[in-house]
Amino acid sequence: MAGSAEIVMAHGIWQVLLRSKTFVPNHVGVYGASETGKTTLDRQLTTVGEIKELGEEDRTHHPKTGLFVEKYRLPKATSKRIKSTGLEKTIISRDLGGHIEYHSSWLRDMIERNVGTVVVVVDHRHLIDSKNVDNQTALGYLVNALGRRTKPKGLSLRGRWRARKYSPKRLILLANKADEWMTPEYYVEWEQGFVARHPIFDVFREELYKLHEMHIPVRIDAISARYGWNVEDALIRGFEL
Repeated sequence: MAGSAEIVMAHGIWQVLLRSKTFVPNHVGVYGASETGKTTLDRQLTTVGEIKELGEEDRTHHPKTGLFVEKYRLPKATSKRIKSTGLEKTIISRDLGGHIEYHSSWLRDMIERNVGTVVVVVDHRHLIDSKNVDNQTALGYLVNALGRRTKPKGLSLRGRWRARKYSPKRLILLANKADEWMTPEYYVEWEQGFVARHPIFDVFREELYKLHEMHIPVRIDAISARYGWNVEDALIRGFEL
């Protein structure tokens, strides 16, 4: 009987530990070019359901601040719970603007919060117009900054110390607006786990190779933030890296 009691107790402790992991906050940084759907994604993670199409008045902007070092005031990070196939995670993220002047703020956010999971949101604009390099510029900036261990302006003393060795645990590249670009043919490939074969990712190959050389694991997936398709599932799978 004593042995059975010990087994039951051990099982109970294991369940408590397993459950407690869902409440451990995971600092996530969501970045990408303007209008790729970062704000829509943030709203989808806050309140599940179809999100209205956002207009120019809904674009994310940040006021300038600072007396000696000019920087942008970042919004407060908020906590969200995500679920997928029985797994749950608590993530902390903030909605940051995608305009090029905010790029250094992405890096400041990553370092100051010690972000473990970097999420880069892209769309299919480069498939529509081959001259549009907004998505490539956004990912390229982050990859180059990580490779050079760039220290953005406005870091705290702790941030400047952390910047010397900072590196995220993983990067998740999400191709948003799948409801617009994913054909039935490529949906089958996505189901088979071969979404990375889609031409939407071709322009990012070299940057992804650089991340591999830096020993930063990369997960590639597709979502529709507006309609909530594959959003939480993609993030949960990304945490498996």
